[in-house]
Amino acid sequence: MKEGKNVRKATVPVDMSSEQKEILGIISKRQLIYFIIGGSIIYMYTPFVFKLTSNVLVSIILCMIAAAPTAAAAIFLALYKVEKYHMNLDKYFLVKAQYRTQLGNWRKGR
Repeated sequence: MKEGKNVRKATVPVDMSSEQKEILGIISKRQLIYFIIGGSIIYMYTPFVFKLTSNVLVSIILCMIAAAPTAAAAIFLALYKVEKYHMNLDKYFLVKAQYRTQLGNWRKGR
C-alpha cells in the first residue's frame, strides 16, 4: 500500500441464500404463488359454507372459521423459514419427502 493514504476496507455481509423480493419489494414470486393458491382454494369453498345457514352473521362467522386453516397453511408455507437448515418450509418438506426414496439396501461392492 501507498504511504500517506488512508485505505479502509469493509466487508459487506451478503446473504446469497435468500430469495429476491420482486413484487413491490415486499414478497417474492414463490410467496405470491402460495397466496394466490390459498386464496383460490378459499374462494372455491366459501360460497358453499355461506349457504349453509340463512343468518348472514352466522354464515360470515362460519366462513371465517372454515377459511382459517387454509389461510394459516398458505401463510405458514409462504413465510416460515427453517433456520437450522437455511431453507424455506416448502423446500424443507420436499427434501424430507425425497429422503425416503433415496434410502436403500447398501452392500459392499464386488
